[in-house]
This record gives sequence, structure tokens and C-alpha cells, in this order.
Amino acid sequence: MRHQGNHMRQSMAILLTVLIAAGAAARAARGADTGATPGETRMLAVLAAQVDGVNRLTQMVLDARAGDGKTVRDVLGANSPNEIDLRVFLRSARVVGLARMYSDGVAEVDVEAPADVVVAKVAELCGAKPGAAAFDDLRSRALDGCLRTSGTGRAPAGLAPEVIARLASAPPEVLPEMFPAGWERVTATGRVLAVRAARVDAFRRMRERLTAILLGPTGTVGDLVHGAAAAEAAFEGYVRSLAVAGPPRLMPDCIAEVEVAAPVRSLIEVLKDIRRLRGGAGRWTEEQIDRLSVRIKSDAITVTGRGMPPEEEVRASAGAGVAGGAPLPDWATDVVEARGTGALALDVPDPERARLLAARSAKARALADLERQVDAIDRGDGVTVRQRAAKDAAFRSDLETFLESARTVTYRGIKDGQAWEVVLRVPLLRLYECSRRGGQGG
Repeated sequence: MRHQGNHMRQSMAILLTVLIAAGAAARAARGADTGATPGETRMLAVLAAQVDGVNRLTQMVLDARAGDGKTVRDVLGANSPNEIDLRVFLRSARVVGLARMYSDGVAEVDVEAPADVVVAKVAELCGAKPGAAAFDDLRSRALDGCLRTSGTGRAPAGLAPEVIARLASAPPEVLPEMFPAGWERVTATGRVLAVRAARVDAFRRMRERLTAILLGPTGTVGDLVHGAAAAEAAFEGYVRSLAVAGPPRLMPDCIAEVEVAAPVRSLIEVLKDIRRLRGGAGRWTEEQIDRLSVRIKSDAITVTGRGMPPEEEVRASAGAGVAGGAPLPDWATDVVEARGTGALALDVPDPERARLLAARSAKARALADLERQVDAIDRGDGVTVRQRAAKDAAFRSDLETFLESARTVTYRGIKDGQAWEVVLRVPLLRLYECSRRGGQGG
């Protein structure tokens, strides 16, 4: 009977596990509609697009040539502290303009960062001068002084209501944690190793932060600790004993973050113990150590450690294709490019206003040409894009949104400054995805 009871409990446990897994799968299959309002779903899609845009911008910077046949990432070192610092810096890239929403729930946003600021940061991390010719490739990718990319995303499935509420309250300029965004290709082992690397980095940063604290006009905690093996061991033991403050954060730029906190009161006590280990004599009294609580002006010192998964724990991205592994039609892999020019108006006395009007005229002509080219695309079934839009209101709306996503790749004066040229470019993959909505083929 006891054996049968154990067997029944095991069977029930297995069944419960299966039911929980099935419920999670069902929630994921239903998508972000589960527990999210239409407004929240839109917000989540825009955030996912922002994550994608920042990651694309980061990849653009890392892939830029930095001289001697090396890329910026080669110079920084893959997954190095310098690469992590650059990724964290690029989180400040801002979304410009309004998000573009498609009928299939996909959002698109444009993200940019000032090119001169990015080049200066890259040069600093690479140990070079900001004006070095090595970064001309990165500068050449700028348009109107900014590095720009577009990102796409849809609302993640199965987010808990409290997570949605946290994301909704996040400031728009902050890149929030929204796992699994950014970690889709990282293995479970890779996530564990990234968190472990972040913990190691947190303790290293805490050690550096604490030893730099001033105990007096010139002396530091490091001066008190270093030089005696027992003191150094006691200090290292204290740092290693510090608790992690909260759960690890898996940030969307594939960086794990771990916070470690050192209560000031416990730090003071361990420093007094170290002073006694060194015989009690020396430059500092216990009263000076006690004054740390006033000097630090906080109950605890907190640092953030960061780590990335090893490259071998990141799966290669899937090749171009659609669900089920079907190859894309030829037209879906194309890029459409359109050019427009506008002459400077001779009757406008202000040169800057004349240039602006010429640029607007050039862009309008380029956009009109782009629209004509896209309208004429044969989707492979004898139906053009224009014909499909004429009988499908949702596709027509998506087409208008798609045309707004065209990127400006050239924006310059020509003919000795007497005219302006604008070149627009747009890949057709997103339009193909929209054309498949409702089960209609490509």
C-alpha cells in the first residue's frame, strides 16, 4: 500500500508538471493578449522594437572598421568589459518620431545617437584619439550628424501583469528589462554563465569602490587594508560575504546585471577589526573610521556588476525564411531605392530656408518614386501590390505604414549647392510579411 501511495503521488506530480507546462504553452500560444489591454499590447510591441533598434545600432557600431582590417569589436575584445561598457553607453540611444504599427501587431521605431558622441566614446574605449582616421568608417555611417537604425518587435507573450505594469511605468528614455527580449538565442547555460560573470564583476567593482573610499584628507580604505596578509584576507572575506541585492537582471542588450550592497555599518565594523589586526596603531583612529557614516551619506554602498554569455552559448540566427522553413520569394528579399532632387528656390533670400525647402521637395519626389515602384511589384501570383491594396483595407493601411519606414540613405547638396538630393531605401521583407496576413500567399 505504501508503495502504491508513493507511486500515486509520483504520478500526480508528473501530471501536475505536465498540466503546468501545458498551461504555460497555451498562454504563450495566445500571445500578449493574455492579461494585456490593446494599449498595453501596443506599448509592449513598441518597447520590443526599441530593444531591437538599440541592438541593431550597437551591432552597427561594433561592426564598423577601426583600421588595420579590424572592427571596433575586434579592438575592444569580444565580450570584454570595454564591449560591455559600450553596450551600456548605447542604451542612451533615443527613439525619434512616432512608432509605426502594423495590423499584425508588429511595431517599428527609429533609433538614433549623435555620431560625434558615439565616436568619442568608441575612441576612449579603444584607447585612441576621437579624431583618429581609424573611425572614419563609423563617421561615414552618420546622416545629419546621427547614427540611425530601425527596430521591429511585437509584444512578448505571457508577461505577468506586474511585469506589464513595471514596463508601462518605465521612463521612455530607459531601456527596460523585458526578458526574454534579447536572450532568445542564448542557451540556458549561457544565461547562467552570464549571471556568474556579472557576480564576479560586481565583487570586483565593490572591492575597487571600497578601497577607494577616503578615511581622511589623503588616506583611503585601501591604505588601511593593503600591506598585511591578515588584513587583506579579512577584507576579501568581507567583500565575498556581501549579499546580492535582488534577483539578477537579464537586460535586452544581452547583458546580465547583478547588484551587490555593502551596509556602511558592517563596513565600519570590519575596518575596525582590520585596524585591530594591524595592532591598533597607524594613521587612523576608530573615531575616524566611525565618521565614514557621515562621509558616505548613505546606509549602503551598491555597485552593479555586468556579464555576457560566452559566444559559444549563443545560437546562430535563423536564416531568412518563413514559418515552416519555406524559402522567401525573390521579391521579398529585394530592396527598393528611390532618388529625388529639388532645386534651390531663387526667390527665397534665406539660404537655410531655401535648402530646407529644396530638401523637402527632393524627399517628396523620392517618396513618390518609391511608392510607384512598390505599387508595381508583382507578388508572384499575378497580383501587384497596388491591386492587393485596392481590395484589402488592412493591407492598404499596412502599405502606408510600410512606406513611412523608408530610410534616408543620402541627404546632400549637389550641382555646387544649387540643388538637393535625397535617396530613400526600404527592404521588402516587412511588406511581404504583411501580404501573408489572413493566409494569403506571397
